[in-house]
Amino acid sequence: MTPAPGLIAIPAHRITPFRLFVSELRAYPGRVAGAATAFAITAAFVSAGVLLLATSIGASTSRDAAVAAQAEAAGNLLSLLLGLLLMSSVMVIGSTLSLWTAQRQSQFAVCRALGVTAGRVRRMIVADVVRLALLTSAVGAALGALPLAAAGHRLLIGAGLFPSTLGLPDAATGLALTAGVCASLCLVGVLAALSAAVAAGRADPIGLLKDDGAALAPRRSRARLITGLSAVVLLCGPIVLVMLVGGLPSTSRAAVAPALALMIIPTLAVLAPWIVPSLTWPVGILLRVVDRRVGRIAAAGLRAAPVRTTAIAVPVLIAVGISVTLLGAAGTVDAAVQRETQQSLRADGVVTADPGTLLPAIAAPYPGGAGTALIATTVTAPKNTAAPFAEFTPPAAGTRAWGVDGDRLGTVLDLGVHAGRMADVKGSAFAVSANQADAQGWQVGRRVRMTLADGTAQTLRLAAVFDRALAFPEFVIPARLALAHTAHPTAEQILLTGRTSTWPVRHGEHVYPRSAYLSSFAPRSAIDEISVRLTVGVVTGYALLAAANTCSLAQRDRRALRSHLRALGLGRFQLLRCVLYEVLGAAAVGLMLAAATALACLMPLASAFGFGRPVLGDRWAAAILAVVLTALVLPGVLTAHPLRGIKRQFSQAAS
Repeated sequence: MTPAPGLIAIPAHRITPFRLFVSELRAYPGRVAGAATAFAITAAFVSAGVLLLATSIGASTSRDAAVAAQAEAAGNLLSLLLGLLLMSSVMVIGSTLSLWTAQRQSQFAVCRALGVTAGRVRRMIVADVVRLALLTSAVGAALGALPLAAAGHRLLIGAGLFPSTLGLPDAATGLALTAGVCASLCLVGVLAALSAAVAAGRADPIGLLKDDGAALAPRRSRARLITGLSAVVLLCGPIVLVMLVGGLPSTSRAAVAPALALMIIPTLAVLAPWIVPSLTWPVGILLRVVDRRVGRIAAAGLRAAPVRTTAIAVPVLIAVGISVTLLGAAGTVDAAVQRETQQSLRADGVVTADPGTLLPAIAAPYPGGAGTALIATTVTAPKNTAAPFAEFTPPAAGTRAWGVDGDRLGTVLDLGVHAGRMADVKGSAFAVSANQADAQGWQVGRRVRMTLADGTAQTLRLAAVFDRALAFPEFVIPARLALAHTAHPTAEQILLTGRTSTWPVRHGEHVYPRSAYLSSFAPRSAIDEISVRLTVGVVTGYALLAAANTCSLAQRDRRALRSHLRALGLGRFQLLRCVLYEVLGAAAVGLMLAAATALACLMPLASAFGFGRPVLGDRWAAAILAVVLTALVLPGVLTAHPLRGIKRQFSQAAS
């Protein structure tokens, strides 16, 4: 038997981890590229996130309350981002290291045949991972941490979450934090490689030497099946039960649907080995219809290697499913909020303020018009013990409310009152949204013991129930109560009737006529917008990185098959089509799962808001599809080299 390139027959005591690692780098640099890229990119982004998080933690202790509040919001966003980065990196690093270790089984078989013990083989694998993780993480952090941190710093300053005077940590602190990130990623890599290392130590060297591809054909795991079924029962089941329970309003049930996607998609990823084979049949039929000869070969490849098909389909499911669900949910809610705002606003103008600028809680008359201040406050409703799962529901916190008299509010805003009268909201009366009224079982005239913003309990009478609470608070109380029971009361907005040009504009205030306000209205705040985009970007980027690594490594394993196909008469462009069909077929399986999941989660939300379908921008859908196909096709084609001559195909397979 001819040893693999870079591995020569030497005594077992001279087979050192460093020698094996250097031989792997020299002989198969492409195998190491995927894991190295994952470590480098993760180190750069996580180091930048940690530097920004340290900056926000330092700013959160500022004596300036506005700066501290902004820094706290930025810290929450960065914590979310770092959590997503770490979870995604574990997925990518784990899958890449497992494939890399599986492809090296023939090398480990040679080592075992030369007398290397199973324990020493495992230590070699761990040592290789440590070397690779430390080297590439250090390079990635050194090259990318500071530029990414600076870009994120500018982004947060532009979003108003960091003051312009706040800088990044000093060099010593940054170096210590970056070193900690590299060490943590090294630990993640070692933990991800442990299962592959244990499997390599248990492998039979004679069996591996007889069949080099045996290591690359793992079978369905009973533990994986149990894990997937447990996720269905413990994670997805309770959410479905909440959606089906009769006591919840339709809008509340629909709002749970996007959260269901975040549970369904990982569950489908775990159960994919049992789901994907059944989906390859319709894809195979389509391929045979499109291209009778080459499509038949590609369809056979999809059916013959369900593990490889699953490895490509799962990242597509995660990338497309999560991104479409999050963007579709955000777009649908945004469209509903914007529509509700356009239908409700009666005022001639709106006064808003920059972050840190406080609007007066009482709007004084001005020449040619009048202003209605919407006082920002909170109320806490009593717990409804008759509601489903009430014993498991935590105590209600303060709910956003407006303090404004009903007769003044009715002239500037139409909240869609369907029971009672908004003009009766005065004295000790209040108005509530239909969602809250249905959930609590309240009727007009009901007296409710409410807790106001300062903790004072007061009995109020329900005077009106309104429908439009998606864009507005769910409670409206009289202005007198809000002024008396809110510390440092300020207005959230001031709605104007009459001439808007004569309003006395103060520093930090902005006055918009009705048409200008509606045209520039942003349903989401800057922090919410950044959160959604970062979540989609991180999850999609890492999932597609895993898919690209899988496509590249899978094509390296098929060199002999491609050379045999060329020998049987398949032309260069036919081989190119075969590679494309297989990659696109596996991607189609992932897209089918992603589409089914996204529609199942988004259609109830769209229906609850009166839309025929979820609101997802066509350009975003096209961009996601283009990125997915590029990330799959390009690495596969570049690795397969389908346009090479037949002699070079055989020489490549022999190497």
